[in-house]
Amino acid sequence: MKMLHKLLPVVFALMLVLAGCGTSSNSSSSDENTTDENQSTETAKQNDESAQDDATKEENKQQTSDEESTNDEESAKQEVNDDSQAESTVSDKEEASTEDENAEAESKGSVEEENTEETAKQTQDEKQAQEVQDKKQAEEESNGTQKTLTYENNGQSVSEKATLTSSDNQGYNVYLLDGFTFSAEEPRKDVITSKQNSDSFMRIEMLGENADMAAEEENVKALAQAVNPDNFKKDENIGLANAVSYTAVLGEDETRFILVKGNTPMKLSIFTKKDGNPAIAPYLAMAKTIATAK
Repeated sequence: MKMLHKLLPVVFALMLVLAGCGTSSNSSSSDENTTDENQSTETAKQNDESAQDDATKEENKQQTSDEESTNDEESAKQEVNDDSQAESTVSDKEEASTEDENAEAESKGSVEEENTEETAKQTQDEKQAQEVQDKKQAEEESNGTQKTLTYENNGQSVSEKATLTSSDNQGYNVYLLDGFTFSAEEPRKDVITSKQNSDSFMRIEMLGENADMAAEEENVKALAQAVNPDNFKKDENIGLANAVSYTAVLGEDETRFILVKGNTPMKLSIFTKKDGNPAIAPYLAMAKTIATAK
């Protein structure tokens, strides 16, 4: 019995030890289980977070894709709008240009039509004026007041209008070209002067029917010799019938002395320039028309 009492504390102590060991084991298992649960929870949490991150990334990616798609659509729409506006602007410009061209063409056509009408009117007016002038000239030529003189000048044929002019000083008529004037110089002498050059003129001296032609011929030769004894000559042909001519040259001046015999005897002194400005041809053309007034 005593022995039992001695063993009871020992047994009780062993039981306590065993109980402590069990508790420690359970505690350890519990801790291990708790750790495992915590790790599992953490892993699950991480997996959830990873899944959420993946979902968020996918969502963001989808959102970005949607935004890019939207931007592309908006950009495409904008490009279409821009192209449409550009086409509209070009169309407007082309339309405006066409309108301007049409307006310009209409204005040009109107101006050309006006110019054509004006030209036609001017042509008609000029034609009528020319007809009146021709009619007047025909009437004047028929009554002898106008005449066309034709002569050769520097190898070219020249035709000019001349007006019948009378000399009250010497009693003769001459057809005077438009570029010249006629005036009395002194008794029994008249002059026809160039309007272009007043230093160029023709002196006309009528001779009586009883004039000594031989003496007059010597006189015209002496006049030429007096101008320049070293440079004078007799002319072979001056285009006047029954005429004798001598020419003297002094510096730039050229003087011709002419004796015309026949029905209207006269002496002519023609003063011109060596360069032929004016030429002697128009003077000779007028001299041919001199006739005694009836």
